Amino acid sequence: MLDLLETDLPLAVKEGFLYLPLLFDPTVEREIRAGPAAGGLLKVGGRHFVKAVSLSSLVEAYEAIRPESYARIREAVLRPYGGALASRGIAVDGTLKTLLFGVMPHFIRRGKGRERTRLTEGEILDLVGARIAPPPRYYREAARRLDPKALQAVLEELERKGDGPDLPPEGPIPAAGLRGWFVAALEARIARREVSRLRERLAQQGEFVGMDVNRAAVLLYIADRGALEVDGFGFCRIGSTYSVFKRTGEYALMDFYGRPYLFPDCRVAISSIPPLKPFVMDRYKHPFLEGHDSGQAICLRGFTPPSLFTAEGVIAALEEGVSALLYGYSSRRRNGYHSLDRLPGQKGTADRQADTGPEPLEYPVVRRSRILEVDFEDCRVPSDHPKIVSGRVAITNSCTP
Repeated sequence: MLDLLETDLPLAVKEGFLYLPLLFDPTVEREIRAGPAAGGLLKVGGRHFVKAVSLSSLVEAYEAIRPESYARIREAVLRPYGGALASRGIAVDGTLKTLLFGVMPHFIRRGKGRERTRLTEGEILDLVGARIAPPPRYYREAARRLDPKALQAVLEELERKGDGPDLPPEGPIPAAGLRGWFVAALEARIARREVSRLRERLAQQGEFVGMDVNRAAVLLYIADRGALEVDGFGFCRIGSTYSVFKRTGEYALMDFYGRPYLFPDCRVAISSIPPLKPFVMDRYKHPFLEGHDSGQAICLRGFTPPSLFTAEGVIAALEEGVSALLYGYSSRRRNGYHSLDRLPGQKGTADRQADTGPEPLEYPVVRRSRILEVDFEDCRVPSDHPKIVSGRVAITNSCTP
């Protein structure tokens, strides 16, 4: 379009539409005399012009039609405000706030025993800040958000620029004159779009008012990374979805004969998309897992996964999943998909209980014609294993009925 407007081609405007000149040609002249469609032609000074395109729609669509040219014009419009507009566009969404300030304080507390106290929002950010070091750019961004005056001034100026020019007068117009109008209208559109974005940014920055710059930098860093782990609790973001997890740490389970089995640390997780069903993030095996893969749902009984994403629901689902792995397996009943002490050729737990059904307090078994084979012999350790004798690893199901 701008290339066309740089020519000396005569143009015309009527009712917001651009008209292009018809070249003199006998065939064209015959078509005109035959009676063209009403409104399709415009005669100015003895010359015919044909209706081409709406000027406003051309301005709106220019970004898609000529993205490189549009980008150059946008850069020129916003260049004077580069310092104030140098935001990374980091959004601290509601899900992240729930995880940081609603869920995390439940799993990470100060002190020991009954003296453990719940951390405040500021203390959570201080704790995280002591473990990670945000790069300097996050401190600069935090300072900008804590002082929105410069951004407000830019917003007001861009609002004035967003008014834009009136439509050009109807009738013939030289290409150079229409080019000036088109660029001004395009710059006004760019200003209006930037105003909308700045208003959203100012609304987001309201939550930073009164916050310490160091805490704000930590919050922005976490929001930008989308991942965090502190003292066995953490989360990671994939797209717009979070996986929230709690580590079990190493633990041992006892089989029917009183022999211990050492299990490695496991990340028990839930997705931020309801229902909040606990699963294992990594490749893992356990009597309450059907196979030996990552992403397996944990076998639970008497637990209804929360249907809403709330701090209370996340806490309940994570604790249920962790408790199932640590305390749910009964060495007496050998409940679950598998038994720790299953011998080669022995019927699996699911097969043995198919007729009688699980006891009321047992975790359920999904009855299948064929259950996956999972062996725990490689997890069995001697009773005098150093980790168990020293107390570093506890046999968590020793009191499970």
